Amino acid sequence: MKITLATIVAAGALALTVSAAPAVPPEIPVETLFQNPTISNLEFSPDGKKVLCLVPYERRQNLAVIDLEKGAKNLLSSFKDQQATSPFWASDNRILFGVDDKGKEQFQIYAVNPDGSEAVTLPFDRSVRLKKRLPDDPKNFLVLAGITYRTWWDVALMNLKTGKLSPPIARAPGNVEDYVIDHKNVVRVAMVSDNVTKINKVLYRDANLEEWQELTSYPFDHEGWTPIAFDGDNRTLFVSSDIGRKTRAIYRYDTATKTMGELVFADDTYDIHTDDVNAIIYDESKDKVVGIQYEADRRRFHWLDEEMKAIHGRMEKALPDTVHQPVQFAEDGSKIIFYSYSDRDPGVFYIYDRKRQQVSELAVIKPAIDPAQMAPKKPVVFKARDGLTLHGYLTLPVGRDAKNLPLIIHPHGGPYGPRDMWGYDPEVQFYANRGYAVLQINFRGSGGYGAWFEAAGFKKWGLEMQDDLSDGVKWAVDQGLADPKRVLIAGASYGGYATMAGLVYTPELYCAGINYVGVVDINNLIPKAMPADLMHWRHTRLGNPGDSADRKRVHDTSPVHFAERVRVPLLMAYGKNDPRVTIDQAYDIERALKRSNVPYELIIEKDEGHGFRMEEKRIAFYKRIDAFLKQHVPTAAP
Repeated sequence: MKITLATIVAAGALALTVSAAPAVPPEIPVETLFQNPTISNLEFSPDGKKVLCLVPYERRQNLAVIDLEKGAKNLLSSFKDQQATSPFWASDNRILFGVDDKGKEQFQIYAVNPDGSEAVTLPFDRSVRLKKRLPDDPKNFLVLAGITYRTWWDVALMNLKTGKLSPPIARAPGNVEDYVIDHKNVVRVAMVSDNVTKINKVLYRDANLEEWQELTSYPFDHEGWTPIAFDGDNRTLFVSSDIGRKTRAIYRYDTATKTMGELVFADDTYDIHTDDVNAIIYDESKDKVVGIQYEADRRRFHWLDEEMKAIHGRMEKALPDTVHQPVQFAEDGSKIIFYSYSDRDPGVFYIYDRKRQQVSELAVIKPAIDPAQMAPKKPVVFKARDGLTLHGYLTLPVGRDAKNLPLIIHPHGGPYGPRDMWGYDPEVQFYANRGYAVLQINFRGSGGYGAWFEAAGFKKWGLEMQDDLSDGVKWAVDQGLADPKRVLIAGASYGGYATMAGLVYTPELYCAGINYVGVVDINNLIPKAMPADLMHWRHTRLGNPGDSADRKRVHDTSPVHFAERVRVPLLMAYGKNDPRVTIDQAYDIERALKRSNVPYELIIEKDEGHGFRMEEKRIAFYKRIDAFLKQHVPTAAP
């Protein structure tokens, strides 16, 4: 379907004039909600004539190439037991992608031609991190690899046919976390963590490859600035800084004069740059940064380019209440891929033709989903018991009175760094479709609200972090939204921990719990031997086994030691290959529950890891949840 922006505007305006009171939607099948997307991970080929993507084949994510001129889609892989992931173009004639081994997160790198020929597994005898395509060298790819020292990242070339690594073209000047490479593919900036002194450093060298110079340094977990990307002049760095601020803002830094320049954009509530959101939007054809994106109440944009501001503005006017995210610019500037989504719509990929000012619909991500039957996700703000302002999202079931509803408290994983965000979430929509209100709280420790807010959650597992969830229950009950006798807690990873903590430390609040790959023993996350930087992270955020007060707190806030307090229905699920929350955690809580004669249901999938990625396993799990909810937490008030 091809439409001009003017036509989209007219259609959007018409849609806004038609409204009706929503009715209770039909029960949507679990398969419809949790099936694989029809398309994901889109990327233009360097010449802009093709799009690389992942598509479902035999219920697995596989590699495909769409020829934009012919309108044809060519399947390049046919995995049935594994899944393709993270594909991208190494050149017009070579593609790289990863394959996960049954949830173990040990990714093997594959290479293949766009017609499916010369497919090979690239062998490595050391860790390799793919970094950047080399436009002037179609035979090689820029990678990070531990060559000089296995634990330090050097920069090298990787042969796209054999996987063979070159000698380092840039040797690591220390324990490098990452490099910034300029637009001529020269390694210019290194972010180094000194694990002995606990100091972060930003090192720099000019394009003539002189010795590394220190631009700034600051202690771990202190305010400082971090380089993100060069502008087109290869002199100006866009950097993220929280120096003198409560949130991270974007500044320009002049590498020639070694001085911090003007503020580009800031928000007093939200970080502009996080690990989950790369703030910089770069247009290769214009050789410049054209915009800033960040996650606020929803994804927001600050445009530095008038053309992009106008294009984006027209799309927002045409389809309001929708995020229009530019995924990629074709290198010749001819086209832009937009991902347009909302809280009720999984999204559509569009291609915008700049010359014709024409929008083409490339693919609907989940065509079986009817956005009109989905529930809106509304931002909410409330105060914790100690006065801290907490942000979150409330999703209310469609067609039901917003009072005395069964409520699901749905804490996110992490916990440090991630946060809940606005957008389509199949799990939340599943709960809402079944008649439950869903409250997602960005409790202290969550990312995106400033380092101070994240640090407020350090060593607070089961304590103030859990209080924030309890205060969310109270807020929802006080608002008249929730029936206090029908509050359920359900989450994954740290959210699974929060579920178990809620059931053992505040059992009076909850009528049931769902623990998905959740931590039950914090001490299990603090191994005795690990790299010094990881040791610092664990000790500051979880606890130091050498400190008696920390040891006691870790024990007292680990639900596995208090399983006898669980007194409501409990459903748990774990992947046997999980490298993050190991299967020992599942076995430990199972033994504890058995000793206490506490009833529970436990699912263990032997070929899954940290979350069920195989479609049939994921669907089967949510069918179990569906039955569990209907049995234990009815949506009709008694």
